[in-house]
Amino acid sequence: MNRRTFLTTAAVASTGLAGCTASGDDGGDSGDLKLGGQPTKTVSSKMTGGEEMAFGETYELPQVTLSLDEPRTKKRYTWSKDGETQQAEAGEGKQWVVVPVHTKNTTNRTVRLPLTQNFLGVVGDIVFHPGRNKSVSAKYIGGKVEGGEERRGDMMFLTPSDVSSESFSVLYEEARTSGEYKVWWKSPTQSGSSDNSSSTNDSNSSN
Repeated sequence: MNRRTFLTTAAVASTGLAGCTASGDDGGDSGDLKLGGQPTKTVSSKMTGGEEMAFGETYELPQVTLSLDEPRTKKRYTWSKDGETQQAEAGEGKQWVVVPVHTKNTTNRTVRLPLTQNFLGVVGDIVFHPGRNKSVSAKYIGGKVEGGEERRGDMMFLTPSDVSSESFSVLYEEARTSGEYKVWWKSPTQSGSSDNSSSTNDSNSSN
């Protein structure tokens, strides 16, 4: 391998790893800012274990509260950039499952709120990672915040269009200094069941 090839390979590897570091120590939340377009991926993985919550309920971590509202589906969303309206389509056979998130620092000192990379969308054995949300004013952004500060916003998961909001669960999993946490938010129809089957839902709402 010559020097030019080595440098190119190293640069590509470095770029790929940059989006994978999960410490969040810089106070930012780049979970929806990965290069190369929509980063949502699916993998076959049976997800089990952890506490269960209903959408709308609040989970209390040491120093932080965390709640997720009911998911909704949409084929497109709009946002404003430099005073102009922008629009994004999910694409043929796809949709976004949008999950509103609310976190709050309950202390009087700086604390790190959960990052988007600490969440997964789950339908049955399929896992969906949070994807791009270009609407800066609407997206959830975690990271370090001052005492008492809170963050509200949407996480977006790109899924097939036949996934219903009722079948969609969200898993929060994170190792914090106070311990390891694994918490599910599920709809009432999923209570006591690990089989999250999908059905058609073609909502066309926008932000």
